[in-house]
Amino acid sequence: MTKKELLLKKPVRSTDENIQWEYENDIVIITYPKNFGKLEKWLHDRIGGPEEVRRPLDRYTSHIWKLCDGENSILDIIAEFDKKFGEEVTPAIERVQLFLEKLLELRLITIK
Repeated sequence: MTKKELLLKKPVRSTDENIQWEYENDIVIITYPKNFGKLEKWLHDRIGGPEEVRRPLDRYTSHIWKLCDGENSILDIIAEFDKKFGEEVTPAIERVQLFLEKLLELRLITIK
């Protein structure tokens, strides 16, 4: 796949019902189950703690998250991100790329 073809792909938020998100003061909060390894599960069973991750985003990543609706291409997201925040997020392409990679790694989005 070429770089141009990749930029035309559309990120979409996961439809997994275990992944929830909401707005809190214009910031997106994503909540999803923790994925424990063997040792982590053993420790968790003994000392307790939350069973889910509550991940508050900042205003920049909240904006990217909102645009991951399956309608906007990666190129659209970069352009909108740069238009909204300008110099604050330079270089926009790298910031969007890093955040989308993290969302993919956590399986919070897919690319169609």
